[in-house]
Amino acid sequence: MAPANETTLSLTPPAPFNFAEAAYSHGWVVLAPNRWDSTRQVLQRTERLSNGTRVHLNITGSDTIETPEITIQVRHAKTLSPEERSEITTSVGHMFRCDEDLTEFYALCRKRGGHWIKITQGLGYLLRSPTLFEDIVKTICTTNIQWSGTKRMVEGLVQALGTPYPGDPSLRAFPTPEAIAAAPSKTFTETVHLGYRGRYIHELAAQVVAGILDLNALQDPTLSTPVLKKKLLAIKGVGNYAAATLLMLLGRYDALAIDTVFRDFVSKKYFEDRIPSEEEARSIYASWGKWQYLAYWFDLWQGLDETL
Repeated sequence: MAPANETTLSLTPPAPFNFAEAAYSHGWVVLAPNRWDSTRQVLQRTERLSNGTRVHLNITGSDTIETPEITIQVRHAKTLSPEERSEITTSVGHMFRCDEDLTEFYALCRKRGGHWIKITQGLGYLLRSPTLFEDIVKTICTTNIQWSGTKRMVEGLVQALGTPYPGDPSLRAFPTPEAIAAAPSKTFTETVHLGYRGRYIHELAAQVVAGILDLNALQDPTLSTPVLKKKLLAIKGVGNYAAATLLMLLGRYDALAIDTVFRDFVSKKYFEDRIPSEEEARSIYASWGKWQYLAYWFDLWQGLDETL
């Protein structure tokens, strides 16, 4: 990496907060441009700021969950302006959901006891991307494919179209909508190999650039979840599974996708391997109300091989 200036920034997430669990509780942690150092528990990523400045981030958390702090070591070529510093902390705060209050969810976990108690020790914060655009692209890349394929496609997209960090072209930021929209179609078939997803991702980027699709409007907290889900389903490449994933990434936990993974899991754990009806499957987490996706995710996560 080329010599650079270094600036240390910090932010305070809500307590209790477990940094490592938040980083590793969702597969996004290993999707480019994210890089996870499990030994040091450091999340690294190269970021392109809104003014075009590229920075490289090393993000760590404090050891205590009761007085948590997220530290951001920023490498950069030129002095950071106050606006750039603010943009970086805002982006990292969004990634780690520092504006979310899980008090009610924790209360439900305590009420149920057992393995649910563990969640109240600062878990529940599922990592997301700095932008909804990146989250949508990555979600589309998870459809109808093995996880290894998702990682390959996202890495290929970043390497082909992401803006490089000055002095080290191996470090690249996630591609902008403009970069994806301007790329020829063969980029998605011959270089990145996105399959059918290529045309969906290209059209998504083109609509964002043209102002046809306003992603900021989809983050309006006054939208009801059913209305928001309908808007997400209108994006080509986003079906019920992808919409439920995106609702989770947007902080809406009251919707579940009754897909194959969900059915298989509840069948084995709650129905003695009998495939339940959709009504029966939904009933498992219905009592969690607006927190049912989080309840399902951590119920599922207990038995997963956590090697991402």
